[in-house]
Amino acid sequence: MLQNICRVSVASLVALVATGAARAAEDDWQFKLGAGAGYAPKYEGSDNYGVIPLPVISADYRDGLFFVSFKDGIGSYPIRGEHFKLGAALGYDRGRDQDDDRDNLNGMGDVDGGAKASLLGEYDFGIARLSGEIATGSGDYGTTADVKLGSRYPLDDRFTLLGSVGATWADGEHMENYFGVSPAQAARTRYSRYDAGAGLKSVGASVGVSYAITPDWSTNLMLAGKQLVGDAADSPIAKHDFNPSLFLTTVYTF
Repeated sequence: MLQNICRVSVASLVALVATGAARAAEDDWQFKLGAGAGYAPKYEGSDNYGVIPLPVISADYRDGLFFVSFKDGIGSYPIRGEHFKLGAALGYDRGRDQDDDRDNLNGMGDVDGGAKASLLGEYDFGIARLSGEIATGSGDYGTTADVKLGSRYPLDDRFTLLGSVGATWADGEHMENYFGVSPAQAARTRYSRYDAGAGLKSVGASVGVSYAITPDWSTNLMLAGKQLVGDAADSPIAKHDFNPSLFLTTVYTF
């Protein structure tokens, strides 16, 4: 009888530990799987639009102590305070293919993609979150700096209103590769030679809504707009200074 009691106690203890570990793992990790589509310009400044797939795949450990995602790459926020965190990430920038928009880019050649390293920072004000990223890449990416102020406002148990404003600065290498026209490119295209220098590249805003279908499933609809400024807006390949985009995704969070 004593042996049976011991077996039951050990089994109960194992079950309790396993349950606690599972709950701890559940609390520490957050996973997202989903998909959607966007309707967006074929490149920054294009007057041609198309539908693009939007895979949503991510894993997050302890609110960014370690994260990996299809969109943001692999990274970590190891430096943390009560309202802020600082970190870094390694991802990939696909560049730009002239086949993305043959009407406007034929003869311009491709902008080579490559690895991209970023320094990241966030400050949480409670009602809003300020985030920044300084990124430099191999290939033709150059260096960019982004700043964004975003907010989430629950309307009720299911609907959450989302919004953000932001701006992007780019160095001379990035601007020249994405908005400049070299003598060789001018000879192959209808564009005149154009030099694009470092400076503020764009400002933008977004507004959207998230709908909680269940505690685990949600659908997100986002309308975004980007306004090119400075040398980017004056580039001959920038057909539209202002580019709106629409994104719809459905995500399972666990």
